[in-house]
Amino acid sequence: MNIFRFINSKDIRRHLRELQYQFTVPEAAFLIFMSRIVPLKEKFDAWQEIINTMPDCSLEERPNMKALPSFHQFLKDYMALQKKMLTGFYQQEKAVYTIECYEMELGKNDWVDLGLYFPDYQTAVSNLTENWLEDDVEKIRITKHYFADGAAKQKKELWIETDRQLNVLSLGGKDCLSDSEIDTAITFEGMWFPFPTPFHRGDILIDQKAPDTPIVLQDISTWGREELLRNGFSGDDSFVKNAEKRLEHYQRHGDTSDMNYYAYYLSADRTGEDHLYSEVFCSYLDLERYEKPLEGETKILSVVAGGILSDRQKRADIELVCNAVRLFIQEEQCRKLRKWMEEIYTKESLEALGMVKKCLGDKRYEDGEGNI
Repeated sequence: MNIFRFINSKDIRRHLRELQYQFTVPEAAFLIFMSRIVPLKEKFDAWQEIINTMPDCSLEERPNMKALPSFHQFLKDYMALQKKMLTGFYQQEKAVYTIECYEMELGKNDWVDLGLYFPDYQTAVSNLTENWLEDDVEKIRITKHYFADGAAKQKKELWIETDRQLNVLSLGGKDCLSDSEIDTAITFEGMWFPFPTPFHRGDILIDQKAPDTPIVLQDISTWGREELLRNGFSGDDSFVKNAEKRLEHYQRHGDTSDMNYYAYYLSADRTGEDHLYSEVFCSYLDLERYEKPLEGETKILSVVAGGILSDRQKRADIELVCNAVRLFIQEEQCRKLRKWMEEIYTKESLEALGMVKKCLGDKRYEDGEGNI
């Protein structure tokens, strides 16, 4: 079976191929579950192939996962539950349907609710395809809202997420499952796996969920002591000293929320000015290399990367990093201010102040230093 095609990151996919990585049954099933682009029908086929061709195994109970005496039986139960929920989603009942579109624009990725209600699934889809399926729509979420049956706090819902071709990618629900069904539905979320990755401290990457926002990698939760040392961390750092205990804890008690990474990123405040932040993100399986040139404020990330390089001999000292960050921020602020002034003031006014002069043979303007 080609498990690699279910891996979200092309860089991790390539790395595991090169390693000729051999997946365990739980690992293979988990990667199928985590895929964000493969249709659910193909996931069912892949899980069934695992049942038919790979040996059964068991998993011990974890804080957010019941014990699985037979992994094969769990896959059967999980698929049966998913298919039951799909049947309920399409079934004609006392309910209305709403639509949200996931729009991807430069610097903006968000769900947009159409604000409309439809009496059945087919009417919702017809309206969507005729009126709302724009080029910037990447995914669609259609939610079935059940009419209240008198229960005090009931808000029963079922929803599916689809691609542009309306192939179902995933589904979910609220107040529609029994306790035992909930245990089955969240089983994959109670797992944790340390898959090898090709990334290093100081790499400039993206998270596929925000492909236009570059970040600088600090560390990944799967790194043990040796890998942290290879990435330039000090052996005296308590983070490094406790690495093996932390990994042992994840192996026994971790879940998908612990499959995280730590990174630096830029974000604008209310005034529009960018600042440097650091945060823990999920999931490291969505990391890929950033392949575009860093421009504007994002050049600051190259400075940050230079300050935490794995090779300590090449790493910039903290004073240089701070001054370089300050320089890039001020340069970008000046560039934006000049652009703004050129947009609202006349050419004659700017020339009168000696701010710009004509660039011979060109309609643009130069400052006194000859820079455009």
